[in-house]
Parts: sequence; C-alpha cells; structure tokens
Amino acid sequence: MAEHIFQSANSKNHLWESKLFQKGLPLIIKLAVLAISGWYFYVHIIRNPEFWKIFTLSQSILANPLSVWLFSVCILMVFMNWGIETLKWQFLLKRFAKISFPKAFAAILSGNAISLWTPNRVGEYMGRIIFLDSSVRVKSIFATLAGSISQLVVTMIMGTLGFVYYEKLTNLPGLIQIATGVCGLLFIALVLFFYFNIGVIRSWLPGRNWAKGLRKNLLLYKQYKGKELETVLLYSLGRYLVFSIQFYILLVFFGVQVPFIEALMLIFVMYMVQTVSPTTGFSELIVRGSATVFLFHGVTNNMAAVLSASYGIWIINLLIPALSGAVIFVFARINQKLRNA
Repeated sequence: MAEHIFQSANSKNHLWESKLFQKGLPLIIKLAVLAISGWYFYVHIIRNPEFWKIFTLSQSILANPLSVWLFSVCILMVFMNWGIETLKWQFLLKRFAKISFPKAFAAILSGNAISLWTPNRVGEYMGRIIFLDSSVRVKSIFATLAGSISQLVVTMIMGTLGFVYYEKLTNLPGLIQIATGVCGLLFIALVLFFYFNIGVIRSWLPGRNWAKGLRKNLLLYKQYKGKELETVLLYSLGRYLVFSIQFYILLVFFGVQVPFIEALMLIFVMYMVQTVSPTTGFSELIVRGSATVFLFHGVTNNMAAVLSASYGIWIINLLIPALSGAVIFVFARINQKLRNA
C-alpha cells in the first residue's frame, strides 16, 4: 500500500515537472530571443557612434521636402519587401498547410529576428515553423528552403549580370570582356538548369544512411512543378528589385550621384558578394559596406554617403523588422505547438 502511494506520488511529481518544463521552455526561448535581439540593438545602434553620425546627417537632409519623400518611399518599400516574401512563403506552403497573410507575415518577421544573429540566416527556419502545426514542420522547412534557393538563384543571376557590366567599367581588353560575358551566360544557364531540375542533384547523392534523409526530403522540393518554380522565382525577383531600388534611393538620399543603371548593376554585384560570404547579421553589414566601397570608389568620391546608405538599408530593412519580429515571437502562442512537437 505504501509502495503504491509512493509510486502514485512519484507519478504526480513527474507529471507536474513535465508540465512545468513544457510551460517553462517556451518562455525561456521567448525571453532568450528578446534578450539577444535587445542586446544586438543596444550594441550595434545605441552604443554605435556611426549610427548617431548617420542619424544626425539624416536629420539635416530631411529638412529638404524631396528628401522626406525619398525616405518615405524607402520606408514603404520595407513593407513591400517583406510582404512579397510572405506571399512567396504562403505560395510554397499551400500544398500542405494553409496560413493567413497576417500570420505568415508574423512568422516571417519572427524568423528574421532569429536569423539576424545566426550564421547565414539559418535561424529563420526556427522562427517560422513555430507558427505551424508540428505535423507539417519538416515540410515547411523545405518549403522555406525552396524559397531561399529561388532567392539565391536570383541573386546569383543578377549579380552575374552586374559583374559583366562592371567588367566594362574597368576598361579591360575587349576579348576578356567577351569571355566574361560568355562565361556569365553559361553560369546563368547552369544555375537555372539545376533550379528547375533538382532531381539531378538528388540522383548524385549516395545511397548511404547519412544521405537517405536528404534524398527523401528533396522529393518535397520535386513536388513543385515547373510553373510553380517559375512563380516562386518571379516572387524572388520582385523582392530582389525592391530592396535593390531601395538601396539606390538611399544612395540618392545621402547625396551619391550615380546613374540609375550603373548604380543598380554595382548593387547587384554587392549583394552577390554578400550572399557568398559566410556571415552573421553585423558581419554581413561589414562585408556589404566593404564591397560597396570597393565597387563604388570608381564612380563617386562620396564614400561617407555610400557607407551611410549601406548602414541605413541594414537598419530599416533588417534590424527594425527583426526587433518587431522578436516582440511578435514573445507574444506568439507556441506552447501547444511545442508540446505537440
């Protein structure tokens, strides 16, 4: 009898501890994300003298009504940027999960909050999947991956076009420029071939245990038909053009006088360099700033304005949405989802 009571008490304690863990873990995760995001904001904004220089400069520039209009357009395009990403993710998810635009938008921002301080934005997967039922989380990861691949493809294609154009600015011999153009076209064709024929990559994977899971999950990517992949690519291109033009607007805002097409091509190269570099949030800014200065030094002497635009686009396009995402993450109802995972 005593042993039965003891076992019953142990069972109740275990159940209580389990419930406490299930309730406490989501809270710890939420607070950790909020704390790290807050620390990130404090170190790279509040304690960063460069930010205050740009802030002071922006205040003086905004005395001009035209500058106010430019800045307003740039801020509006932040919503366009993340709105297109939301539509793209919704489109990729529709095969196995329905999610409303507001919920998907919240998931995108939450993912951005975590990706800000994780290498090459891998944290965005965690931030997004908490808004989905546990039964579709693995599939949603590969849907997110499909969206990331399409964005990468667009970045590489546009960056290659920008690089070919940049070669013309360097006044290299005509034969080298022709060779660069041909190699660029071949590279673009290769990238598009693999994007639309992911099964080729899957067939190259060995049949060993470590690759079986990847081979199986790549089948999820293969479920998307050619027309669907085209649509996703168009979403990615639309988003890419939005944040590229945004960058140009900020260059104009800070007083950089470069022809639109020329500036856009250099921006394309800068984004490609940034993409292929292993970075986290702030080191991404350093890579972007260095690449932008290197690329633009031949077309303008106003390097301070170029760096201001580079830093400014990072703040309004990534940092502020990430902080919003961190707050959303804290208030998201993830307890039940984590309990069922």
